[in-house]
Amino acid sequence: MKNQKLVYRVSDLCDLLDIGKNSAYRLVHSEDFPKIIVGKKILIPKKAFEEWLDNNSSIIV
Repeated sequence: MKNQKLVYRVSDLCDLLDIGKNSAYRLVHSEDFPKIIVGKKILIPKKAFEEWLDNNSSIIV
């Protein structure tokens, strides 16, 4: 069984959303975006991201 991720990194968002690195960083630094900052690392909880995406599908970054 493959280990499923509980959190995404910014690079994962680039792949998932087909956006560039600069757009991904603007997105994660937006006020209502779900994230956990550990040191310099930004982690995005998978479930919180999916809920955010469902609720914000019309936002343009």
